[in-house]
Amino acid sequence: MTDIELVFGGSFDPPTHAHVLLPQAAASAIGAACIRVLPAAVSPHKMDAPPTAAVHRMEMLELAFAGVPDCLIDPRELHREGPSYTIDTLEQLHAEDPRPRRLLMGSDQAEVFHRWHRWSDIEALAEPLVMLRHTDDADTLLHRIADAQGAGARDHWAARLLDLERRPECASQVRAMGDLQQVPEAVARYITQHDLYAVKT
Repeated sequence: MTDIELVFGGSFDPPTHAHVLLPQAAASAIGAACIRVLPAAVSPHKMDAPPTAAVHRMEMLELAFAGVPDCLIDPRELHREGPSYTIDTLEQLHAEDPRPRRLLMGSDQAEVFHRWHRWSDIEALAEPLVMLRHTDDADTLLHRIADAQGAGARDHWAARLLDLERRPECASQVRAMGDLQQVPEAVARYITQHDLYAVKT
């Protein structure tokens, strides 16, 4: 076990089984001491589609991660006006506690990481770790990254890929179809209680 904190951000709209299980597996793989989950207010990459109200997403996260040891749900980005920039959060965290950090992200974000606000500063504070989607092929992903970011990026990102279980859950499918089998049971009850998404009846 190290002093590393694994930082995991996203819309979590809603939090799925994958959102809960994969950070734990990633933390175990790198020997991280704890996980910090950061729900975003408005992602700069999703400005055209405002997420479900912050109060609901925060409640669902608390339910989803209840009982997960050494895990903190951090609402700071929900209280920030405008888009949530990862670098702003990482700089705040570093000022509060300069422990080493790693930033957990999906492969879709790895492909566009070079477009993130101050991406090189992010790397300096919390080098990314990448989870592959169940439809991903690692070689194909690295080829796309090399096309977008330059040939040298392939080896750079290959070292960041985590060998984790592939999970099929997808939050957008839950929103579109109301498939509650993709979320933890307590989250499913909350979604039904508050009539969120297109829940099947």
